[in-house]
Amino acid sequence: MPRFQKYFFPFFSPIIAFFCSVFWHAGAFLYAQQEWKIVDQPWAWVFPRDHGAHREFKTEWWYFTGNLYGENREPFGFQWTLFRQGIFSSPPQKISKWGLRDIYFAHFALSDIRRKKFYAYERADRGALELAGVLEGSMGGWIRGWELRTIDNTKEKFHIHANEGEIAIDLNLEACKPPVLHGENGLSKKADQKGCASYYYSFTRLMTNGSIRISNREWLVHGTSWFDHEFTTNSLGNNEVGWDWFAIQLDGNEELMLYCLRTKEGAFDSNSGGTWVGKNNVRILKKEDFSVDRIAFWKSPNTKATYPAGWKIKLFDPPIEIIVKPKMASQELVLHQLGFLAYWEGAVSVEGEKEGIPVHGEGYVELTGYASPLQEAFGYSLQTQTEPQ
Repeated sequence: MPRFQKYFFPFFSPIIAFFCSVFWHAGAFLYAQQEWKIVDQPWAWVFPRDHGAHREFKTEWWYFTGNLYGENREPFGFQWTLFRQGIFSSPPQKISKWGLRDIYFAHFALSDIRRKKFYAYERADRGALELAGVLEGSMGGWIRGWELRTIDNTKEKFHIHANEGEIAIDLNLEACKPPVLHGENGLSKKADQKGCASYYYSFTRLMTNGSIRISNREWLVHGTSWFDHEFTTNSLGNNEVGWDWFAIQLDGNEELMLYCLRTKEGAFDSNSGGTWVGKNNVRILKKEDFSVDRIAFWKSPNTKATYPAGWKIKLFDPPIEIIVKPKMASQELVLHQLGFLAYWEGAVSVEGEKEGIPVHGEGYVELTGYASPLQEAFGYSLQTQTEPQ
């Protein structure tokens, strides 16, 4: 690291965080005066254009998770996420390099499954002076050294990098399947209120290889990853506090995505749904097409929140019954910088039956709204570290 960066960022990062917070809350105050587009009609998808930013919508994220293995089959899980939160929907035509339109924040987590260590970090910055940003028209983004870039658009190959002290990932990812559109041609409804929806697609299986570093040790790794891209202006409904999200990759080259939207009463909202990605077909799932039962729980020593820690999932067509279990319990991110947000997101193992034949797999699960309702945390950016438990 150049000497300037080495000494500049540790000293000024609290100041940067302070100004992000000021801009964030000021931006929240101005939201009512902004004319953001809402998700209420079909989207004309074009790739690679739609891998890039959609600034007419208030909120957007690029989300990678995956299960990796070292040369001796040491298991790891990772998360790399970049968020864009719009402050102004219609900025002046001429904007200086100091001008602010978006705030960016990112999460990076690494699960060392064998040693039961979990590392999680966050960064936040304003979208000015090229401190953070995302590309328009293709996949790409950065935030002070953490980076997402396209290697080859025609082959849908990407690269992600993040490092925080002694922890780092450097990965190449190549899509095995074309983008999968969720909901009605990519319009994923989240609540009954008008505009409570997102435009949402995934790469459900990316072959992944590269390296990870923990302290002074480095592993060459390979495995499979999942990528989500969503953009929206309003997502959760008035009675929803969070979601349970499942991204499952089965050994037979088939994938399952489910999102269970939780109400204040603890039930799953009727707008919950998902997508089955078979070998030769993609099927959109509604709430009545599957069931999810919680069969185990884990209490966080950090937040005292109680999270589900095991699930029985049934899919009725095709007939599938699987048990999903965390590869390790402590995979909770606790974030404080510009507000409070805690959520569990971690690597999971899968086993069960499909049409009476044993199946195995792995994936990632995200659990939000258990430590506090998600609405209380929306509209903030991040930078802190969860120490391993």
